[in-house]
Amino acid sequence: MSKQLVSYCMVLMVLFSVLLIIPKTEAQQRCTKVIAPETQCLLLKCREECFKTLNGFGTCVENPPGSDNYTCNCMYDCPTPPQLPAVDHVK
Repeated sequence: MSKQLVSYCMVLMVLFSVLLIIPKTEAQQRCTKVIAPETQCLLLKCREECFKTLNGFGTCVENPPGSDNYTCNCMYDCPTPPQLPAVDHVK
């Protein structure tokens, strides 16, 4: 019984140590941009233009809802702001 308890404790310790080591990740922010809002959306053209200009994924969306008008909405990864260097205030 005591050997089994020790082995369970070891397994739990290993599991907790692995969970602590796994780095925390932040999801990439997604942005949306309407491409050529004054023209009727054609899906193939929308996807091609979105990929070429913003390296994103284009889709046609009803605008306003319930109408026959569609606009090209492009979803892409938002540009990340430049990281500022760390400043050491202690001299």
